[in-house]
Amino acid sequence: MFPTRIQLSKQTWDRLQFLQTKTRLTPNVLARIAIALALRDTQTAIINESKPDQLHVINRDVLFGGQEKAYEALIRQLCSEQKIDADPQSIVRSLIDSGLHKMGHTKTTSDLKFFFA
Repeated sequence: MFPTRIQLSKQTWDRLQFLQTKTRLTPNVLARIAIALALRDTQTAIINESKPDQLHVINRDVLFGGQEKAYEALIRQLCSEQKIDADPQSIVRSLIDSGLHKMGHTKTTSDLKFFFA
């Protein structure tokens, strides 16, 4: 399902890097947390299919690590339940953006624990 390279907007990448300076977690780990947060609240899943003007490309294996199959299964389930038929790039990009929005007030690593309490 996932392409080899995931295209994120420059704005999303900048936000991931900003959070990295606050939490000391790498952008790929922060993106995984963002996806998990977005998947947890599937009632508000909105897929933005527009392609960003400026892109930052991240390899699929870096983004998902050893959990690629688990993320793929969860995203397939979301698409099935919500009847989403969009490009996988758009789905992943939208989930990361949605999750990052939920992480908006994160200033330290300990702030992240409140998302999973």
